[in-house]
Amino acid sequence: MENNRKKRILYLMPDNPLGTKAGNLTRTNYLLDYFERNKESFDVDFVSYLYWDEESKMNFSKRFPTINLKIVLTKMPKDNLVKYFFKSKIPKLLERFRKKAKIDEVTPYLKTELDTLQKERKYDIALISYSKEGRVIEHWSNTYCILDTHDFLTLQKISSITEERKYFGQAFQEEIDILNLYDEVWTYSSEEHYIFDQFTNANVKLVPVSSPIIKNNENSTVKYPILYVASDNHHNIKSMNWFIEQVLPLLGGTEVFVIGKICSKIQNANHLIKLGVVDDLDEFYQHSKVIICPMLSGTGIKIKVLEALSYGLPVVTTRRGVDGLVNKSQNGCLISNDPLDFAQNIKKLLEDPIFYQEYSLEAKVYFEKHHHPNLELEFLDNTFHPNIK
Repeated sequence: MENNRKKRILYLMPDNPLGTKAGNLTRTNYLLDYFERNKESFDVDFVSYLYWDEESKMNFSKRFPTINLKIVLTKMPKDNLVKYFFKSKIPKLLERFRKKAKIDEVTPYLKTELDTLQKERKYDIALISYSKEGRVIEHWSNTYCILDTHDFLTLQKISSITEERKYFGQAFQEEIDILNLYDEVWTYSSEEHYIFDQFTNANVKLVPVSSPIIKNNENSTVKYPILYVASDNHHNIKSMNWFIEQVLPLLGGTEVFVIGKICSKIQNANHLIKLGVVDDLDEFYQHSKVIICPMLSGTGIKIKVLEALSYGLPVVTTRRGVDGLVNKSQNGCLISNDPLDFAQNIKKLLEDPIFYQEYSLEAKVYFEKHHHPNLELEFLDNTFHPNIK
C-alpha cells in the first residue's frame, strides 16, 4: 500500500446499526465512530443489506458523513426472470445442496456483489461481521481479512433440543473452517477466545470491549429499583419468562422495569412494567438501583452487563450472564441459577446499603481495570494504523 493514500477498509455488517439498541449494534456504532474520527487515515466502505429505508440512509450519512454506505443485495432482482433463474436461483439451490450448511448463510449473489467491490476497490483490510457471513472473502488476495465473530454461532444455532444437537459436530467444523479463512479473528468472550485459539490457525484476539465510564449520581432519586434491558432474541425471551414465573413472585411486590424490544415478546405480570424501546438509556441507568440479567442460555459477553458495570450498578445474574467476563467473581455481579437465591440477592442489594456499596465498588474497579475505553482504543489503533504486512 502506498504511504501517501488512505487505507481502504471494507466493513460488512448485515444489520442497520441505527435500527435498535442491541449489543451487537452498539459495537458496530463504536467502530463506525472510530473510523469517522480517523477519516484522515481511512477510506471506509460500510456494506450492509438488512432493515434499510431512505430515512435510515439519510440518518447514517448525517452521523457518519465520511463513511461510504453501500447497500447490497443478497438475491438478484427478478426483472429478468430467465437471468434470475439461471444466475441466482439455480446456483443458490446447488450451493445449499452441496454444503448442507448449518452456519454459512452467504448466497452466491451476495458473494458476487462483494467480489466485485473487492476487485474495484482493492481493499487493504476487510472487517466482516459474523461467521455466517464469513465466506464472502473466500479466495480474496492482497486483503488482510478480519472476522468479527460477535458470537459462537454453533451454540447460537444448535439449541439444546436433542434433534438439533446431533448436528453440533457438523456445525462446529463448519464454523472452524470459516474462521480458518481469516488472517485475524476477533472475539469478545474469554471462553470463546480459548476455543477459537485451540481449533484455528488464525490470529485470535480478545477485544477489550469498552464503553464510557459513567459517574453515577449516588444521590439521584431511584425511579427504577430493578431494571432489565434486552433485545428480543430467543435466549432473552426464554430467560425473562423464567424470571417472571420463578423469581418475580418472590420479590414482594417490588416493581421490575423492562426496556427494549423484548417487551413485546414476554408475558404480562403484576409489578412488571414494560417501557418498550427508549432513545437514551442513560436516564434509566442514572435512576436505577439494581440491574438484572437472568440468562439461561446464549453465548458471548453480555453488553447489557458491561453497561451496568460502567455505571457502578450491581448486576444480579445467572452463570450464563457472566460468560465472557475476564473475572467470574469480584466483578460487581451476584450469580445464582436458583430462583430463591436470585430473588434474595436482589432484596439484599435493595435493603442493605453496606452490601450494596461493596458490590457497586467491585463493579467500578472491575470495569475500569478490564474495560476502560483506552484499552479498546489502543487495540483498534494497533489493528488499523500499523502497516499490514
